[in-house]
Amino acid sequence: MRFFPAVAAAAVLVLAACSNGGGQPRASEQGAKVPTVQQGVLMIGSQQSYIPGEFRAEGSQDLRGFGVEIVDEIAKRLGLTTQWVQVDYSAIIAGLQAGQFDMGSGGMSPNPERLQQVDMVGYYQSGATFLVRKADAGKYATGQAMCGQKLGMLEGSTTLEKAVEKENASCPAGKIEVEHYTSTPLGLQGLLSERISAYAPDLAQAQYIVKENPGQFATTDYHLVDYLINFTFMKGKNPELRDAVYTALDAMIKDGTYDKILGNWNLTVGGLKRPAYNGQLDAKP
Repeated sequence: MRFFPAVAAAAVLVLAACSNGGGQPRASEQGAKVPTVQQGVLMIGSQQSYIPGEFRAEGSQDLRGFGVEIVDEIAKRLGLTTQWVQVDYSAIIAGLQAGQFDMGSGGMSPNPERLQQVDMVGYYQSGATFLVRKADAGKYATGQAMCGQKLGMLEGSTTLEKAVEKENASCPAGKIEVEHYTSTPLGLQGLLSERISAYAPDLAQAQYIVKENPGQFATTDYHLVDYLINFTFMKGKNPELRDAVYTALDAMIKDGTYDKILGNWNLTVGGLKRPAYNGQLDAKP
């Protein structure tokens, strides 16, 4: 498997406080245009295992992915360097509340509970599907097919949990049991060890994992739930940065930079025509 064997190495990386996307900060010739926690630096909280959004390839310390490239370009346009802070997915909002970083990233979707605490700028239309072992290809093609089975997902995946609750209301016998993991590599380990029957990753993530590991994993066309993935900002704190990120992303979409980045990652499906705001495609700050 191309990235998964480095689970032990990934566990070590989790202990690192922070990292830069390409090993070095991305600097701009312009002065910083917005206030940040650390002057001149855009600090981004991320789980850093959201493949293909924000992750490290096996044997590399460099953070890469379409989300990294989008954020790097936004920071460049705002006259900022980037610094990525490793944090578990379930702790991104708490980290924002504590002022540990300026914005969160890594595939977070909007829901009413989150939107009470954070504002969200959407940058990709995605969702969640079932990832299974290759030997089980085609076995869990619907939500109801998972009834009585164990499904893995990231800790803090409240949108997915609600989707499972909806499916469970219709399960004829035996509900879907959820098992949480702190990272996708650990979820895949649970899948390969047959601790769980399926794992529920982001759609883009599932496609990338199958593409890189066609002999080990399979996915389906079924969507457990559709959602936007977003950059997150503490509600009522530093709206200047939130608005500047929205504006820079909008400009990237209009000038073709955004589509070029998605194309580099074979993610032409799911690209937006304008940034979304708090889960709405027709809204802006």
